[in-house]
Amino acid sequence: MKLTQQRIQYIDDYLRKSGVQFWDVRLEILDHVATGVEEKMTHESMSFEAALEAITISFGNEIRQGYILNKDNTKWIKSTKYATGEGFEKLQREKQKQISKKHAKAYWKQFINLFTSVQFYIEFALMILSIFVISKYSEKWALTVGFVYLFYPFISIIYKSIKGQIPKKSLHINMSMVGVFMWINIFSLVPNIYKSYYDEKMEFQLFAWMLILLFPLIKASFIRYDNVCKEYKKYYDLISN
Repeated sequence: MKLTQQRIQYIDDYLRKSGVQFWDVRLEILDHVATGVEEKMTHESMSFEAALEAITISFGNEIRQGYILNKDNTKWIKSTKYATGEGFEKLQREKQKQISKKHAKAYWKQFINLFTSVQFYIEFALMILSIFVISKYSEKWALTVGFVYLFYPFISIIYKSIKGQIPKKSLHINMSMVGVFMWINIFSLVPNIYKSYYDEKMEFQLFAWMLILLFPLIKASFIRYDNVCKEYKKYYDLISN
């Protein structure tokens, strides 16, 4: 029995209320749940509600009875049953591991591809040249310029996020951003460790070379993130229309 669009939307809302917040993961689960419900309704003559409950349990969830107050607020009455969501959470963790491995592999491929790009070499050379030329006049401004070279793509990310051009609640997009934040954490962590160990601020030369060495790593992370955003924006727009 083919499910109506209203029932598919009901399952989608049901999954969201059961803790499946990422739309791209929910879409994959929705396909499995809808297919299972259709089969049980067709071959086992189950009602839609009974079939959905059975499929939900098959994912490792428990079903509990919800309760709400009556109109007079004097008595608790039975409401819609709901899934505890443990099974879906387990599935999401497994999905997160799969996606993490996928993005790690794609990231290092993107990193290697950088060194085949003339544009990258030009930008990298300009960064190095800017840092060491400006340092002759001001080491502080030289490091500031290096910092801007590293993180200026954040301006585009913030703008796109404000304009709604980046789909929210996407596990794929979240995982692609992990690489960016990892290098940012290293950028802030290394000087702190140096200061704790030597009891003095990191010297300009060391700071400058850290910026230079991090540049291709962070550049690859931003490119990877931008590519994933574009891919899943098209995918999101496709399923939303």
